[in-house]
Amino acid sequence: MKLESGGTQIVMHPEHAEIENMTLPQLAERLEDLDGRRTPVGWVPEDAVERATVERCILALVAADETHGAKPMACNMEVKLRSKEQLVNARVTGIGEGGIRIEAPSKWVVGTHVEMQVKAGESDELGLRVRGIIREIHGNQLRISVAEQPSEGHERRLRRFVVELIRHRSGS
Repeated sequence: MKLESGGTQIVMHPEHAEIENMTLPQLAERLEDLDGRRTPVGWVPEDAVERATVERCILALVAADETHGAKPMACNMEVKLRSKEQLVNARVTGIGEGGIRIEAPSKWVVGTHVEMQVKAGESDELGLRVRGIIREIHGNQLRISVAEQPSEGHERRLRRFVVELIRHRSGS
């Protein structure tokens, strides 16, 4: 498949076109398969390109502003959730179209800008931090959109954060 991009011809591997149509659980499985094929020096070039495509598709789904009725993938990971007014320990319960689902104590308001932080280990002082906006609240369940963060730095952090969440999804 060939795509035109600003006068440049991009040749897309036929299998990558298939990736574009996968659901989030299918993409997560594909990412896990690719991680299993990683060698001590990294991925073979074809796998690296496929992994980048899979990650891009995952981010596109998670960063979508609408849920389209899709059920999020279950996830179980502790995070810190911070707004200007408060900092609480929370738990990511799902990841899917339209953002990240978090169970958090305290009172929250739709439209609040928040930061989510996850630490990779005890030695990780700063952890991964990602910003988002609370879009829905049902009791102590929040849906946080990560769609409105245009910087390249945010996209890199979001990619790492989402991949970390997918590694902690329930049932894997």
